[in-house]
Amino acid sequence: MKIIEKIKIKNFGRFKELSLEFDKTLNLLIGDNESGKSTILSAIDMVLSGSRSKV
Repeated sequence: MKIIEKIKIKNFGRFKELSLEFDKTLNLLIGDNESGKSTILSAIDMVLSGSRSKV
């Protein structure tokens, strides 16, 4: 199984530039409404699937 270790998001949704490093076991996205949690998931989904869909 492949594991995402880190991502860099540029000019996607509300993020001009964002870098995240992930743990190899469990990761949680926690934040206020409209803070970009779904945008991060959409960016990961777009890279893995090749298309943009609603998460």
